[in-house]
Amino acid sequence: MTYSGSNYRGAASVPPAGGSGGARVAAAAGGGPTRRGLIGSAIGLVASVAAAGGGFSVWSTANDANSDLDRAFDLGDLEDRPEDTPALNVLILGSDHREGNAEEDARSDTAMIMHVNEGGTEAYAISIPRDLYVPIPEDPDAAYYPDYTGTNAKFNAAYAWGGVNTTVKTVEALTGVRIDHIVEIDFNGLIEVVDALGGIDIDVEVPEGQDTVTSIHEPYREFSEGVNHLNGEEALDYVRQRKQYADGDFARMRHQQDLIKAIMDSALTAGVLTDRGKLTAFIESTSDAIKVDTDFNVVGTAIELMGLRSDDIVFMTTPNLGTGDQGGESVVIYADDPENPEASNPEAVSLWEALREDTMAEWVEDNPEAAGQDEGE
Repeated sequence: MTYSGSNYRGAASVPPAGGSGGARVAAAAGGGPTRRGLIGSAIGLVASVAAAGGGFSVWSTANDANSDLDRAFDLGDLEDRPEDTPALNVLILGSDHREGNAEEDARSDTAMIMHVNEGGTEAYAISIPRDLYVPIPEDPDAAYYPDYTGTNAKFNAAYAWGGVNTTVKTVEALTGVRIDHIVEIDFNGLIEVVDALGGIDIDVEVPEGQDTVTSIHEPYREFSEGVNHLNGEEALDYVRQRKQYADGDFARMRHQQDLIKAIMDSALTAGVLTDRGKLTAFIESTSDAIKVDTDFNVVGTAIELMGLRSDDIVFMTTPNLGTGDQGGESVVIYADDPENPEASNPEAVSLWEALREDTMAEWVEDNPEAAGQDEGE
C-alpha cells in the first residue's frame, strides 16, 4: 500500500458496497487532536466506521461527508517546500475559534504530525508543544501579521500571525518534512464528535497527591481519578487543563493523546458499528466539525486504515531541552540555538530525519524513552 496518487492526495470515490476497504494496519495513524481537543484520528474514523458497517447507504453517507467537508486550506500555493515522499504526513491542528469570534483572534495550541509509513504498517503521532521556541519563517503572505514573521518565537505564534499556511511553513522549516494534508478542529467540533458517539470513557489523570482535579474554567467541574464517562463539553474541559499539573502543557498533551485513544475506542465499539442512526450522526457531525485541505481524500485514506486501533499508535512529543526563559517569557527550549539544533538537540534532528526517510520504527527502537516506549519499565 502506497500513499500516493489518487488514493490519498486527490479526489476519490468510496468502494462499492461489500468491498474489503483495505488491509489491516498494524500501527495506524492518529492525530490530534487538541488544546482544545484535537482529534486527528476521528476524522479518519468517519470512513473507517462506515467501512465496517458495509451497507450501500452507509457508503453513500461517508462519500457525502467527504464531499461536504469544509476544504478551507490550499497547500498548492506554498513555495520552496520539502521533497514529497510516499509516506503520509498530516498536520493536525486544534483551534480555540468559537462561533461569533473573529478568525484572527483564534489560537492553535495543539499541533500533531500524524505519520503513516509507505507500507501502511506503522503510525506515529508527534505532538509539537505550543510554547516550543522555534524560527518562524518570513511569510509576506501571512494572513494577519506578516511583519511579525521572520523571527524566533513560540510555535503557536505561527498560527496567530499567519494562520494554517504560516504554521505549515514553520513545521516544514523546522522538520524538513513535507506536510501532505491539514486537518483542523475547533471547540465546537470536538463537542459534536464526542456527543455523536454518546460520550467517551477516559482515564483521568489528577495532580500528584490528589484524588480529583478541578477545572479552572466555569462551571469548575471536578474530575475524579480513574475512568470517567464524559460528554463533549466535559471532555473538552478536561483536556484544556494544564495549570494544575506540575508539568503543565506536557500534561495537557498527554490528555489530548488519551482523548484521541478514547474517541477511537468509542467509535469502534460494537454499539456504534451496529447502530445505523448513531453511525450516520457520527459521520455527519464530523463532516461539520472539521476543516481540511482541498486535496485530502479523507474517506479513501480512512478506508485503507480501517483496521486501526488506539493501541496501534505510537504517541510522542517533540524532543526538547525542557522549559526556560526567553526575553522574560516562559518557553519550551527546542535548542540552545533554534536555527542550529544539531549540537544541543540531536534527538530531534534524528527524529525529523527518520520521518523524512520513513525509518520511524528504527528511530523508536533506538530512542525508546523519547518515544514513550519504556514507561513503567
